[in-house]
Amino acid sequence: MNISPFVTNMDRPVFALRGLPEEVVAVLFAYYSRSTGSLRQNLERLLADGDVAIGAAPAESEDALSDAMEKARKFHEKWVVGYGHSSVAEHAVVHLALEDVSILASKVIEDARLASYTEKSTRYVVFNEDRYYTPSSLAEGPSAAIYREACRHLLGAYARLMPEAVEKVKARRPRGPKQTERGWETACKAAACDILRYLLPASTRTNIGLTVNARALEYLLTKMMSNPLEECRDLGVSMKAEAQRVAPTLIKYAEPNPYMVETRAALQAFTPWKAAHEAPLENAVRLVKAPQDPEADLAAALLYEYSDESWETLRCNCANWPSERREEVIRAALLAEENGGRRRRFDQPPRALEHLYYTFEITLDFGAFRDIQRHRMATQSRQRLTTAWGYATPPEIAEFGWLDIYEECMARAAEAYAAIAREQPEEAQYVVPLAYRMRVLFTWNLREIHHFVSLRSGKQGHAAYRKIAQDVWTELHRLHPLMAEYVRVDMNHYGLARE
Repeated sequence: MNISPFVTNMDRPVFALRGLPEEVVAVLFAYYSRSTGSLRQNLERLLADGDVAIGAAPAESEDALSDAMEKARKFHEKWVVGYGHSSVAEHAVVHLALEDVSILASKVIEDARLASYTEKSTRYVVFNEDRYYTPSSLAEGPSAAIYREACRHLLGAYARLMPEAVEKVKARRPRGPKQTERGWETACKAAACDILRYLLPASTRTNIGLTVNARALEYLLTKMMSNPLEECRDLGVSMKAEAQRVAPTLIKYAEPNPYMVETRAALQAFTPWKAAHEAPLENAVRLVKAPQDPEADLAAALLYEYSDESWETLRCNCANWPSERREEVIRAALLAEENGGRRRRFDQPPRALEHLYYTFEITLDFGAFRDIQRHRMATQSRQRLTTAWGYATPPEIAEFGWLDIYEECMARAAEAYAAIAREQPEEAQYVVPLAYRMRVLFTWNLREIHHFVSLRSGKQGHAAYRKIAQDVWTELHRLHPLMAEYVRVDMNHYGLARE
């Protein structure tokens, strides 16, 4: 059996696989844990024995596709289930295109840590004013007109102001001497989009490219199908059906989970939702939990792999050292090149920093959360999206003379939310614009704080999350200045419509 079309070489120890169904790839890698044969030998045997039918998945007829799926099911039962562990499914990768999903649902999808996403950008794409999601429960009934009018009003204002916003930004940002006409146009449009994205309701439809292994996908689908939002449940069913055309059996156990549904209801009963009595005046960052003695913890963690002492002994020794010696250890690992150290701009700090954890409670606008959520090397617990905590207003809104329009949009959205939330608090989230704030609990390890702050405080980012990154650094510096000292941060202010 000729297997050369499926491997990039036939005689070297390192090679890539190509043109194989995802379930076959998963099992070939799984063989490594139980077989003395090489992957090429096992692939040759599978093909010779007829256990797999390469090329069956794209069959044109439904009958042929059904036959292919049945063969895949038998293949899975024989070779995958027989191994007795679900990690085999991690070697099967599924690519899903998810179009016309709401921004609200996109945050549920993107909550999965072990996946990669590319989403329609609020910075580079102007959203269509007619494209918003309507839950079936709001399509008719007493709240239907309120919901439609609120969404259309927000998206209508967004679309109406966009051309004027681009021109006003151009007036503030003359084309640079080295900037092409096209580059200048793109930069000005991006700045206009950054300003007006605050008007987009959570119902706005977006597109997502998702790449995920089958094991992580099965868990994501289970969460989706157990979600209180109808859209998420329907998406979970559709995602499963399409993924099964690629990996027919590896995600077959994804179903609504009674434990998830019932536990949510049980915990909600302990804390009945109450509207906030007063809204914060701005986005806010509070450090609510931190290590007691971070210098000793970090010094010991950095030295541990180079020592033969137990953690307890090493940690005790570091705690008893003079602070200057602990700082020498930390400086040796983290001092930046520009300050005389060896860590260059793109060098990642050692993994030892992951032993120190910090928890922040952050009140931020939903648009900023949409960006910060991408940092999934964290534990994120977010509260329901409401209008309780007020909304953010970029300064350009007032400077461009749109404050009355903007405030009227926010007020109408808040009225619509209140009217719908009385009976349907989950569905009411769809009418909330990206400007409104939410509260989120983030637990980051120190290494991820380095990554988050250095990346998100930079000039190229949106002002909303730049401020959050700067405030995270400020809070860390307030409590543990030595830990913050080695985190790269840009504390400058850059307006949305300014260079």
